[in-house]
Amino acid sequence: MCNRKERLKLCACSDMNTDKIQKLYSDEIKSLGKKDFLKVIRWKLSKYLGHEWSGMDGLMIMPSKNLTQGLTENFVIEELNKQNCFDFDYIPNEGDNLIFEIGWLFNKRGKKIERELEYEYSSYIFKANKWKADSYNPFYEKTEIINEGILKNIWE
Repeated sequence: MCNRKERLKLCACSDMNTDKIQKLYSDEIKSLGKKDFLKVIRWKLSKYLGHEWSGMDGLMIMPSKNLTQGLTENFVIEELNKQNCFDFDYIPNEGDNLIFEIGWLFNKRGKKIERELEYEYSSYIFKANKWKADSYNPFYEKTEIINEGILKNIWE
């Protein structure tokens, strides 16, 4: 189980549903203003498999430097390189890719907001024994998901 006292904790919670997320973030939801929304961040950890054309071409959405006010590129890089932020046994390998994206939106009443979100994400690749802000081109780089879950954090 994740300790919510960590500054950045990546919890492998594959069975997360709306009810579990509402309970986990109940304090944050209660403290929202009338017009505020809580963004619950999900993450995906993938291993790099190599260069391979997907058979499709298109425009790639570039990663955001600041996915939320607290989840900035500098903060994430500092935390990832300082400690193991995962709640499972994991040793990063060259080329591993960690992506954060907004998974759910909740309002003050704890109701999940069902609206289309503009897709935003942040991406980090493990290179030369350090996590760095970078991304793979999904049309030409092949990856495979190792694990996924939600971000449990306390911004201090």
